[in-house]
Amino acid sequence: MRSIVVGVSNMDEALQLFETTMGLQRESDEDLSPALAQFWGIYGDGTRQTRRVELSCQGYPIGRLELLELTPAATEVVRLDTQLGGPDAPLDIGPKAIDFYVRSPARIAWDQMVEAGCIARSPPVRHIIGDVESEEAVLFGPDGVPLLIMVGHRHPPSQMRPGAPHGPYSEVPTVSVVAGDIGATRAFYADTLGLEASTDAETPPEFRDAVNALVGIPVGSPVHFLLYQDPKEPSGKILLVHFASPQPARRLTDRMHPRRLGVALYRHAARDLDSLCEQIAAHTARSGATLVQAPTQVGATRRMWVRGPNEELFEFFEE
Repeated sequence: MRSIVVGVSNMDEALQLFETTMGLQRESDEDLSPALAQFWGIYGDGTRQTRRVELSCQGYPIGRLELLELTPAATEVVRLDTQLGGPDAPLDIGPKAIDFYVRSPARIAWDQMVEAGCIARSPPVRHIIGDVESEEAVLFGPDGVPLLIMVGHRHPPSQMRPGAPHGPYSEVPTVSVVAGDIGATRAFYADTLGLEASTDAETPPEFRDAVNALVGIPVGSPVHFLLYQDPKEPSGKILLVHFASPQPARRLTDRMHPRRLGVALYRHAARDLDSLCEQIAAHTARSGATLVQAPTQVGATRRMWVRGPNEELFEFFEE
């Protein structure tokens, strides 16, 4: 994942957290081009002005954060947790959190983010999944967007850039999605996109309650983690989190969109959009993924949109 687009209602307030507190580096600050705004469907709701700020960790090209502010401000939220008075439960299928590496102890970064106005779900929790040992905390940032900070106490170089974080906070190494059908999820990420599963394991019983508190679900709930990535790139990964709940899970249907606040769009590069489009069509019956916008020339770049099996919205652009 090259970047993630996050809708914000107040750019200056969002930059106070991501740029001032977290130390991410501003790469650009500009309006959307008319062609891109049209492709993204921005002006269909009366929007008069746009502002997009792209942030990186020390210029690293992967895992960037793109903040998007519309005027008048967007009002619909992609995911607003029940802890904040919203309608969306932690078990709901759809986009979840944006992750950042921090230095040990995680409590220092946790305190910084709370001081900056974030609302914490719980203090940092240390746990193990397979051979990976992490210390993590979930907080809610601007407009309720879920943020996860983590210390990689034992993370392989394939999942964590050596020496990360390279600033006070890292680039986005991972985004998380609550997954429904694991079979469809595997068909999409592995068979259609050709990504590699670097973690595919359930939380061990001795860490289950701590992880349940971390993500805000009932004590004793089994949690399965499925992490997909380009094996040559440790950042920009996607973590699919599956809860074995006996109740049918609610879906955040069609929530992700640049017109909304929060996690709006995952942006990936592809070598051949036409070939990828054919792959998606061929695998739709198994993966549940659908083509939203066919390959289109937008300025100098060809782009297309795809809706994944768990309500993910992807923009693939051709290189």
